[in-house]
Amino acid sequence: MHGVPALGAGFSHFPHADPNAQPGGGLRLGVLGAFDSLNPFTLGGSPLWAMRRNVVESLMARNFDEPFSLYGLLAEAVALPDDRSWVAFRINPAARFSDGAPVTVDDVIFSFETLRDKGRPNHRFYYGQVDRVERLGPRAFRFVFKKPDRELP
Repeated sequence: MHGVPALGAGFSHFPHADPNAQPGGGLRLGVLGAFDSLNPFTLGGSPLWAMRRNVVESLMARNFDEPFSLYGLLAEAVALPDDRSWVAFRINPAARFSDGAPVTVDDVIFSFETLRDKGRPNHRFYYGQVDRVERLGPRAFRFVFKKPDRELP
């Protein structure tokens, strides 16, 4: 959103990740409080914090060294015009569910429509600013906004 992203096209990993790390081992994290829900998208209950971070994936991910840059996670490419009236994504063919099924445009549209229509108030507001979703190909789609917005993409 401000300037050029620190990591160039085709980067292989975030600087804080070691692609040669040995598999295995364990990780223990402390959690304050309790949870009574595994669904991080509902108003009822207190969800387990790790569900949103470790189970659900998004199209883009943050590099925590840059406050305003996002990089492809499920998306392998993103495009937007200077006026930010829409944003287009192409899904990475390696994006898969835990059963090995590929993530599709239909999956993204389903998630978007569910959060827009039935999600938490912040999701309904945020995604309510999208006028329509356009399919651009078997792995590509575009969110067209009701009005241009600098941060919405």
